[in-house]
Amino acid sequence: MDGSTIFWAIGHNDGVVARHAEHCGKEVGMVVPFEEDITGELTVSLVLKEWQFSDGSVTLSNSLSNEFQCSIDGSPKLQSRTGRKLRVKVVEGRALAVNSKSGKCDPYVKLQYGKALYRTKTLSRTAQPVWNDKFEFDEIGGGEYLKVKCYNLDTFSDDSIGSARVNLEGLLDGASRDVWVPLEKVDSGEIRLEIEAIPNDHNDSLKRSSSKVEAGWIELVIIEARDLVAADLRGTSDPYVRVQYGNKKKRTKVIYKTLAPNWNQTFEFAETGEPMILHVKDHNAVLPTASIGNCTVEYSMLSPNQPADKWIPLQGVRSGEIHVKITRRVANSEKKSSLLTDASALGKGHKISAQV
Repeated sequence: MDGSTIFWAIGHNDGVVARHAEHCGKEVGMVVPFEEDITGELTVSLVLKEWQFSDGSVTLSNSLSNEFQCSIDGSPKLQSRTGRKLRVKVVEGRALAVNSKSGKCDPYVKLQYGKALYRTKTLSRTAQPVWNDKFEFDEIGGGEYLKVKCYNLDTFSDDSIGSARVNLEGLLDGASRDVWVPLEKVDSGEIRLEIEAIPNDHNDSLKRSSSKVEAGWIELVIIEARDLVAADLRGTSDPYVRVQYGNKKKRTKVIYKTLAPNWNQTFEFAETGEPMILHVKDHNAVLPTASIGNCTVEYSMLSPNQPADKWIPLQGVRSGEIHVKITRRVANSEKKSSLLTDASALGKGHKISAQV
């Protein structure tokens, strides 16, 4: 393969009309004459959007790649690599949607992370596929999501049978995460992924030396949530958030009868480098509390005293995001000492307005 694509068509008297596209995003024009005794010609403009290779990798056009470099709110987002590798294994699927006319399901999955895009093999006639296909990505900082799209192979146009975004924040070096990801915009379907972060020895040594100098505390503001799933029969929830940081556990107040709660509560923890996990729960005075999603908040790559404001998708549910602001605080030794010795005082929620 010479790294290019040729568009061609049948011309007059079975001749061939061909145009050469040298790279993705290249627009080429073709003038195709009508056949036999019909006078006239057809002018078309063609754009090459992507190349797919036998190893499953894909090269996108520049314009298409740029679309994926925007944040959720449409603003440009700078992609910076952390130096780690992420290994993602598409293990299997279950209860996938079938074609309403043929009753068939020939599924495959596309993964997109930053500019990199991979595709699994296609399996025939199964709504319970087992792929076990492995892919590797360069980790991107700044809360980049792994985009998962599942398709049903069809003769003319492949049908979308669900998509999802996976939050990759909070992955520890060498640890693996095994998750079932519910597919959105469909009635049923889940994809099982195994995700592992491969450490970079040079980055680890820098992080360890830096942490000796800059040890401080974590300030977490739990602001709000949106599109939460309804846990109650009346179609609402009574949500609150439980924060787990190592062996420390704190929680917000309960906001009743809403799928879009607003907490605006602040918590502080002495920094230990452990994962910070948020569990969103539905409060119930009689029955056990129900989980309505969880997520991990990444903070290890943050610059000292520089807050990060982010919406994080909740895992294990079909919808829901939580809005947080997190800061790695570094201050004088007196503040550090008080945090380490008075852990009972940490994590006490209070209003942002009270701080101001």
